[in-house]
Parts: sequence; structure tokens; C-alpha cells
Amino acid sequence: MKLPKYRLISDDIKSKISASLWTAGQQIPSEIELANHFSASRMTARKAVDELVNSGLLERVPSVGTFVKEPVAQSSLLEIRNIADEIKSRGHSHKMTVLSRLTLIPNETAGLTLSLQSKKIYKIIIVHWENEQPIQLEERYVNADRVPLFLQQDFSEITASQYLNSIAPATKADITIEAIMPTKILKHNLLLEDDIPCLKVTRITHSHGHPISYAVLYYPANRFKFTSQLDIVS
Repeated sequence: MKLPKYRLISDDIKSKISASLWTAGQQIPSEIELANHFSASRMTARKAVDELVNSGLLERVPSVGTFVKEPVAQSSLLEIRNIADEIKSRGHSHKMTVLSRLTLIPNETAGLTLSLQSKKIYKIIIVHWENEQPIQLEERYVNADRVPLFLQQDFSEITASQYLNSIAPATKADITIEAIMPTKILKHNLLLEDDIPCLKVTRITHSHGHPISYAVLYYPANRFKFTSQLDIVS
């Protein structure tokens, strides 16, 4: 069965991206150029490009052109990994911007979550960047009794999870994931447009029976996804 012309154009674009002939960030030929190359109408070429834009393979930049889209970052649902290691494993650069580091009187939620006996708690807010794009805003509360030197660390050089795991290795984690619409502060720090939601991950990490940290992690939903793989034994 003969494929429709728009499908031939779409398949050709996908094959060039798959073969790394066209790489992330590279501009593809215009709709007129595609139409001429395949002896098709501009409407047919546009239909092919629209399909790939909608699937997330291409992105349009108004008044500029259409480009191969950077692959969406991803993380496993079933393991806790240092975000710096995840980013570097994709061959990308990682950096951190520390927005705040505070010693606080714990509110009821944080106090109960971390089973605190003391009257202080540490809090940090950090933005993690992947290739010059913000990929995560980390809001973390830490048990000051269990990790007294937490705020003395240089969080532009070492991630909070990296340091915590060296002091109190994680043995259990309670994780909740939900989709939310971001606040103005989140939009600003994650460089989000108005209609883009966030993935909100709440994670309580324990070490040998003791709650160590309570983290709320925000990811831009258009630049991040969670995956998992289960081996099912019948």
C-alpha cells in the first residue's frame, strides 16, 4: 500500500534525526523546501511537520523556523539518583543556583514529617540547570539534629542529596508525584510560559529508621518525564 505523501516526508525527517544527520537544535528545511523536494504541496509538508511538532520531535520558533527538539530529560520512578549524575549521564552539563539557605522553626508539616524533637530545621532552595536550562527547583527541609553541618556545605559544588547520602545513606523513601500549575515564583525560576504545568515530587527520605529530609522537587513538564521498568515474574 502506497504511503500518503505527508507520511513519506514525516518518515524522512525522522530517519534523518535517528541517523544523527539532523541533531538537536539544528534547523530543518522550510515547508516550501520540503514541498519542492518531495513534489508535494506546502499544505502536505506542513501536515508532516505539524505531526512531528505535536509528537515532540520538532519545535517551531516563530519568525525563525523549525528545529530538531532537544530530547526530554527523564528520571526513574524506582530509584533515587543524584540529579547531577543523571544530567552528566546524558552527556550534558549541570550547574546549581542557590536561592536560599535558612535555619527555621519548623512548621507543623515539616516537624511531623521529620519527627523533630528540636526547635530548628534547615531549608534550602536550589535551581538545577541542564545545558543552561532550569530542569528542577529543589525545596528541601533537613533534620538539623541528624545533619548538623548541612548548611555549611558548598551547594554550588555538591548536591544536597550527594552530601546527605554520604552522611546518612538513604534506606527508605516515600514518594508522591502530582501535576500542578506553577506559581509565579516557579514560572520565574524554571523559565516557564503561562500554560506549562509542573511535575511536583514530594520525597521523604529515611536513613536506618530516621527521617532525614523532606524534599519538594518541581520539574517543567515540557522538559522532563519519569519512567520505570518492571520485570514481572509470572
